[in-house]
Amino acid sequence: MDLGSTETTRSSGLKTVLDTVVAPKEAFERLRTTPTWGWAFLITLVLYAAASYLMMPAIAHATQASWPQMVAANPTLSALTPAQQQTQLDFVLKFVGFSWAFAIVAVPIVLLFQTIVMTIFKAAGRGDAGFGTLWAVACNVAVPALGISAICAAIIVVLRGPDAFDRTVDVAASVPSLGMIVPAAAPKLHAFLSAINPFTLWGCALVAGAMIVTARVSKPLAWAAGIVILAFGAGFASLGAR
Repeated sequence: MDLGSTETTRSSGLKTVLDTVVAPKEAFERLRTTPTWGWAFLITLVLYAAASYLMMPAIAHATQASWPQMVAANPTLSALTPAQQQTQLDFVLKFVGFSWAFAIVAVPIVLLFQTIVMTIFKAAGRGDAGFGTLWAVACNVAVPALGISAICAAIIVVLRGPDAFDRTVDVAASVPSLGMIVPAAAPKLHAFLSAINPFTLWGCALVAGAMIVTARVSKPLAWAAGIVILAFGAGFASLGAR
């Protein structure tokens, strides 16, 4: 085993993560020749799981506060006895208690989706980055766009306290976003626009930059890839909003 080579790759991976935040062009040029992703993936996973854990009390409070409305809107739940409804609520709260662990599944799925989108636009633009390189791009972009974003949201939620959130959508919308211009009475639109915040816009710009520098596609296609990923993420966030 070449220990020197292993140490260099490890150092390169950490530097690429840092440069993605502070010097993205240099990071994307490095990813073109050295597509490291291990450290980026691990950092994103840890940050996202930690943020989910910190937000659990707020999500639990919001679930309990909005439970009567959920029951009223669901004929199946409405038909249950109060004791059965309480059993259902207890089950949901147990599920919330383990929500942080779903980062193990959620993060890879998000990264895979982003890699597929970038691969499609790379093919359309006749770029030359392989799937593995674009996967590395997705992992490194996720550090600020997903990991740091989640931690900032968790800090805001913790500072405000669990009692400040009466709906789970309000927990997700804790970071300042376009959702602030739409009344909460329009939950799906509010959730969609709440997913457009400084971090997701940052991620959109990073994807575009990576497509230009790493994948060698035109600026219009590069930005289209970033916007599609942003729009799909916002659309997914709005699916469960009520």
